[in-house]
Amino acid sequence: MADTDSRSGATYSSPAILDYLDHLHAPHTPAMLEALETIEVHDLPPIQISPTEGKILAVLARLVNAGKVVEIGTLSGYSALWLLEGMKENGTLWTVEYNARHADIARNVFRKAGCSDRVTLLEGSALDRLTDLEAHAPFDLVFIDGDKERYDVYVRWALNHVRPGGLVIADNAYLFGYLQGREPDEKWNLEAIEAMRRAHETLARESESVCLPTPDGLVLGMKR
Repeated sequence: MADTDSRSGATYSSPAILDYLDHLHAPHTPAMLEALETIEVHDLPPIQISPTEGKILAVLARLVNAGKVVEIGTLSGYSALWLLEGMKENGTLWTVEYNARHADIARNVFRKAGCSDRVTLLEGSALDRLTDLEAHAPFDLVFIDGDKERYDVYVRWALNHVRPGGLVIADNAYLFGYLQGREPDEKWNLEAIEAMRRAHETLARESESVCLPTPDGLVLGMKR
């Protein structure tokens, strides 16, 4: 059920509630804690997904029995570890990271976690490296969490290379509030806003889609 306040946009979440639910429903493995600590130790941008968002990825991967998954945007490997949590034990995750330093840090996280044999990390521009993956298609799931100005391109690629019934998932679907109702500025320009809108429109048109109301939106499309 909902009440008048929640229908008008009010939320009943709080830091205390979120912390309680994260610990209850999305407990961390030691490897996940290592990936989070690595972000702080190496002064990486603190832009990783939340534990609940990670658990959503893991549950969705398990629901589609994912054996072949692509991730765009690796950072320290935290979200990759959540994806692996829900994948088949013999599955393969391909993750693409533009920043060479971030890629080296993530490789070390995967090595310490003992999952390097399940992860192929491709370094460089996703626009270039995704073509290297096409021989492995079709994929069961593609998770997009890279540069926002190209979200529409990544969504199109994902829909072209996942199997029917496969999932395309993209984080930051609200574009930090700029998707609707905020004008472009020095933080998010019109190119990024329009790319995000095209990504939503493509998923709505070509898949069974929904946008989950996480703090910055997690849009999900199941290929028809």
